[in-house]
Amino acid sequence: MSTRLKPSVGFLRPEATFTHIAARQHFGDDNAEYVPMETESICRAVQHGEIDFGVLPIENLFEGSVGATLDAMYATADINVVAEVFLPIHHHLLSTGPIEAVTRVYSHEQALNQCRNNLRRLSEELDHDVDSIREASTARGAQRAAEEGAGTAALATDLAGREYGLDVVRPNMEDGRGNATRFWVFGRGQVPEDTGEDKTSFLFEIENQPGSLARVLNLFAEQGLSATMIQSRPTNLDRASGLWEYAFFMEFLGHIHDERMEEAYRILNRSRGTICRRVRLLGSYPRGSLELE
Repeated sequence: MSTRLKPSVGFLRPEATFTHIAARQHFGDDNAEYVPMETESICRAVQHGEIDFGVLPIENLFEGSVGATLDAMYATADINVVAEVFLPIHHHLLSTGPIEAVTRVYSHEQALNQCRNNLRRLSEELDHDVDSIREASTARGAQRAAEEGAGTAALATDLAGREYGLDVVRPNMEDGRGNATRFWVFGRGQVPEDTGEDKTSFLFEIENQPGSLARVLNLFAEQGLSATMIQSRPTNLDRASGLWEYAFFMEFLGHIHDERMEEAYRILNRSRGTICRRVRLLGSYPRGSLELE
């Protein structure tokens, strides 16, 4: 841990992204120094001790897992999840001009996907095409809309509208109620104390044999541990077989210091070369809570 007076926290750039809001929700507006960065740069900066913590989205209720975060976690050693943050998500249509003039909308791919039906209805309502253009983040989309002026819009937070001088021309463009995103807060070396209401996350690379994944899940089930997330990401192409190889991100209820979780982890580590090629503890952390608006 650094000797800074306030922890430094990396978030998905620029200012006013949902990740920025999630970071401020967790650490407080004035209790940290916030550093806007790209996804992979955040993980590397935490790994090398250049910043204390990073915050990145892990999954959205409408669109599922965020591949860029999983891939960055897979590629970065010596970082671990220390907390989770849930954030209700509202995508507002922001512009400097009237909604009738909008012909293109900038935003992050996830936001565009979460609003696809309402964007289609907007094109029908305006009786002209409204193009959806992907940007690195929702806030970067707001920047683009502010730079280009009338005729352009962004799907972003109301904070981004205030930050970049845009008006909310239509609120709550998401296609359904109850949209939310879960974020991981990660650091280097810290393992929060057992609270009795925790989650533990692992990364597994499993041998390409019948039943390997089932054997991993059964091992946790035999210890009475419940899985709360299973996500897979392709990591390599086995040219000999023509099959993709995968990494599995799994999450279970309980803390790594719980006797049953420790036993499952110990057995899996012993299984390298038979069930698992790689076992990595990603972190144990208190369970977050979500209050939908």
